[in-house]
Amino acid sequence: MDEATTEAPDLSALSLVMVGAGNMGGAFLTAALSAGVRAENALIVNSSPESSQRAAAALGASAGTLEDVARADVLVLGIKPYQVDAVLPGGREHLEARTLVISLAAGVSLERLAALLPGHERLTRAMPNTPMAIGEGVTALMHADAVPAAQRELARALLATSGVVEEVREDQVHAVIGAAGSAPAFVFYILEAMIDEAVRQGLTRDLATRMVEQTVRGAATLVMESGDHPALARAAVCSPGGTTAEGVAALDRAGVRAGIAAAMDAAAAKSRAMTGA
Repeated sequence: MDEATTEAPDLSALSLVMVGAGNMGGAFLTAALSAGVRAENALIVNSSPESSQRAAAALGASAGTLEDVARADVLVLGIKPYQVDAVLPGGREHLEARTLVISLAAGVSLERLAALLPGHERLTRAMPNTPMAIGEGVTALMHADAVPAAQRELARALLATSGVVEEVREDQVHAVIGAAGSAPAFVFYILEAMIDEAVRQGLTRDLATRMVEQTVRGAATLVMESGDHPALARAAVCSPGGTTAEGVAALDRAGVRAGIAAAMDAAAAKSRAMTGA
């Protein structure tokens, strides 16, 4: 690819190699293919040729080897955090200085990536969350200083069909964990609690599930489309002395707001511990 161009990246000409295609790696690759990367230019390198071929067939990509890293415009690290020490040194000898390395490995800092890939400066961290798999995710991008503007835009373009993409400073990553990275699990927890209580009160599980899921989707969409602060949207539902106001008061008495804050804080603390921050 021509790095000097000011036009939108031509993803059909992009060569992408992904090392490790698990759940997040597969979701990233699906987004990249949807954004315009050609299947023959999207190569998967797993622990064995057979594993690479199976993953490629499942994702509509192609199988490759570590030697293919030498011609990659983008190298995506879809491996687990504990695998980086073993895998990266083996790929370093094939890595060209021009190649953008995008790491999906949670808790692996840019500083650690730089130590494992000595002399390579074009490093980006991507932190997606699981709704990325259906094009409704949030991905935080963190770039090393040496990554040029064209490649920053390239990283964003690769994820254009995955949902929302935001660039953040690396020192914000721990806050991102609670707001986006781990947050789907917190929402699932709330969904589960609401469904279970609706069943306890007499609804069938299927009916309770449909109603609660649509209510959560509708509430989020209403706030997003109206642009109102969530507190204003909540106030609009809470008639004085009504059922909703009584329910919200019960949430306050139960310490739900504090519980949510504690969950986000605990996730951030774990993130700091994982990175040694």
